[in-house]
Amino acid sequence: MKSLNLKSYGKNEISFYLAVEEYLLNTCQEDVFFLWDLSKSIIIGRNQLLAAEVNLDYANKLGAKIYRRPSGGGAIFADEGCFMFSFVSKTIAKEEAFKKYLDLMVDALKELNLDVYFSGRNDLMFMGKKFSGNAYYQNKNGSVLHGTFLFDTNLEHLVRAITPDNEKFISKGIKSVSERVINIGEYLTMTQSELMEYLLTKISENKKMFCLSESDYQQIKQLEKKYKEPFWIYGQDPPFTFQSEKRFPWGKIAVYIDVKKNKVRSLDIRGDFLIVSDLEEFKKAFIGKDFTYQAFQTVLLKNNIDEYIMNSTNNQFLHFIFEEGNYGEHS
Repeated sequence: MKSLNLKSYGKNEISFYLAVEEYLLNTCQEDVFFLWDLSKSIIIGRNQLLAAEVNLDYANKLGAKIYRRPSGGGAIFADEGCFMFSFVSKTIAKEEAFKKYLDLMVDALKELNLDVYFSGRNDLMFMGKKFSGNAYYQNKNGSVLHGTFLFDTNLEHLVRAITPDNEKFISKGIKSVSERVINIGEYLTMTQSELMEYLLTKISENKKMFCLSESDYQQIKQLEKKYKEPFWIYGQDPPFTFQSEKRFPWGKIAVYIDVKKNKVRSLDIRGDFLIVSDLEEFKKAFIGKDFTYQAFQTVLLKNNIDEYIMNSTNNQFLHFIFEEGNYGEHS
């Protein structure tokens, strides 16, 4: 493991760090760790509907820019009181990646007398509260595990930015978040910058550190353009004649299916679940098939959903579509 030092670039847009991940994933032959130095931002998961997850008016008032990441999971609010981290690896076994790399974070923080631990789907915890949520994605070259780190984040801004504009929900949300999440900064004697420097050095083997070359930087800036594309960020509301939505222990999932003459014309999947692989191939497998339990079951025999959505099962997918779904107006 070696660390990439990005300090000379100062604070950057989220799109820059997403491009760094992609560039390293496709070019590096060695595992890499790096940190994100942030300004106010909202980052939604790969498969989320933006308008359903973000209070856009409040985000605009805060001056928080909105981005979409290629990993799954829920919406994240970030400000100057937190940072993010990435592990870019040749490892493509998700369980191995979570254990191996989050253990590095846990061990580093325990040396600062913080009794932190890994819990739940993807969380790092301290004193029974979450301070870091993590997500994962992979391609043929390896994987990326990235997460947030709450140091001194404004929790009211966090709740209001990713909660519908309803004061009743917001008030409950602020209380709930305060009971479930924690800022680490108040339990340390070091500053946020000092903590970032400590982690950058501690997690690299033998303090192996490197910087981007000018060629690296220019290629990353080219990759960054796609993460700024309005279509990538805002997406497109899926057409549907059928819709089903449910929350499972592994996350919330919503499926939108456009059907004509009982044939599937399009199928889209949204939610805050964690992804193993990109969902595009999975969704394409249903196009042109009959909209029946048996036809979907046949597709799933060759396209097991747990190879795409972490911890899900084919039976859960079939049940909530064909026994719990609802027909809607054609859009």
